Amino acid sequence: MADLCRGHHLVLLWVLATLVTISSAMPPPNPIKCNKTDCQLSNSYGIWGDRQTCHAPKIVYPTTEEELRQELANANKNNLKVKVVTRFSHTIPKLACPSTGNAAVFISTEKYDSNINVDVEKRTATADGGVGLRKFIDTIEKAGLSLVAAPYWEGVTVAGVISTGAHGSSWWGKGGAVHDHVTGLSLIVPANEANGYAKIIKLIPQDPLFNAAKVSLGLLGIISK
Repeated sequence: MADLCRGHHLVLLWVLATLVTISSAMPPPNPIKCNKTDCQLSNSYGIWGDRQTCHAPKIVYPTTEEELRQELANANKNNLKVKVVTRFSHTIPKLACPSTGNAAVFISTEKYDSNINVDVEKRTATADGGVGLRKFIDTIEKAGLSLVAAPYWEGVTVAGVISTGAHGSSWWGKGGAVHDHVTGLSLIVPANEANGYAKIIKLIPQDPLFNAAKVSLGLLGIISK
């Protein structure tokens, strides 16, 4: 009888472990919820005391770099505060929320995730800012390459990883911080009327703005590539 009980306990533990594994593997819900007058952005990945829900009356979904530029230009032209969001937004400190009134807009990169170009000879890859980490890893793996470093959670985007200083645990080369391995990026910034209210600037390590743009928390512009 004791042996049978132990067997039942083992089965029960295995079932419980299986349930825990399945539930933890489920993706978080969409952090954006909109009604007729308001869109609410919450944390996909848990709730912390220093986080808060953001609000804006509108959200837009650009699919190309030019559409992304146009949306920022429209916001700049109309004096709107901008919050860039991703499919699984999960880092929302209070400083990242736009104004609480109607003069704000969410720009989502959820649908801006089509292009990933791999240069095997140079061992580099260029991706749209909204490309998810899992998709990015899978694409470069097919080319016979791999990332030097990456954070553990695959729900982040390429631009999100760079702009928030996300890191893994690699000690190889420059270490585990992903942004330390970036060799160039495109940043969409506000501009004057003569330049269409927004422009794309391309940065390389020799540019004075390069290091600041990499871990800028979205405050200097939108990382588009």
